[in-house]
Amino acid sequence: MAMAVERKRIPAKLKDDAIVEALLEVRFDMSSIPEVLIGRLSEYGPWKQLSQQRMPASEIPAPIRQFNPQLRYLPVFELFSPGAEGRRAVRIGAQVLSYHCTAPYVGWECFRPELQQAIEGLFQTAGGLVVRRLGLRYLNALRADVHGIRSVSDLDLRLEIDGERVGGNVNVNFTVDPGSDTTCTVRIATPEFIQGALPANTSVYVDVDVFTHDGYESRKEADVASWLEAAHTKEKQQFFRLLTVETIDSLKEEDR
Repeated sequence: MAMAVERKRIPAKLKDDAIVEALLEVRFDMSSIPEVLIGRLSEYGPWKQLSQQRMPASEIPAPIRQFNPQLRYLPVFELFSPGAEGRRAVRIGAQVLSYHCTAPYVGWECFRPELQQAIEGLFQTAGGLVVRRLGLRYLNALRADVHGIRSVSDLDLRLEIDGERVGGNVNVNFTVDPGSDTTCTVRIATPEFIQGALPANTSVYVDVDVFTHDGYESRKEADVASWLEAAHTKEKQQFFRLLTVETIDSLKEEDR
């Protein structure tokens, strides 16, 4: 697998983005009781008016969730606000909080303050908070009719086996900067490998996941906010690496 390595100019905004969901996940340890944290976050100013519901993992006894690493970070409670401007959701577990925004994406200038509110709310309400992992993730559905991407062959990407290019059904992952302070894993897949609904005419799904290294630790809200900015920059870089210069030029919103 290879991609062109030349630097591309990343546009500030696309006329039609491909984002179907963007989210920040924070995993942590704390001294507060989980039920107390959920209650405090439910009363947190920006989220007071959100609807509430329990999530399926809440049916699993807490000791079992805590003992099993695959269950430990599952959210058990959700605050949500469906709406025409995109659904927002805050999902909370004993050691995890995630903030979600679904399509239509509001843009980074609007989404960033929402994430900063989430970080601020967590630090204000969780006693003895120690952040253990951060993850910023963007899920994208590239479409033939909107983005001019009919298959993986239209990406700035070459997949070859024995010299023959692979252009059909694809499900591949690659990791950038493994072992560094912040790593990024990119998944490229055609729709038959994706569970859940995708927009009509989706041809290629791109999942860009930026996350901290094993052993990460922070007790400072400012450190998390700083990481968030750097992670968003890396996410954009990896997404636009996949698009040809011609595709970027055709999709970028012109400066006014």
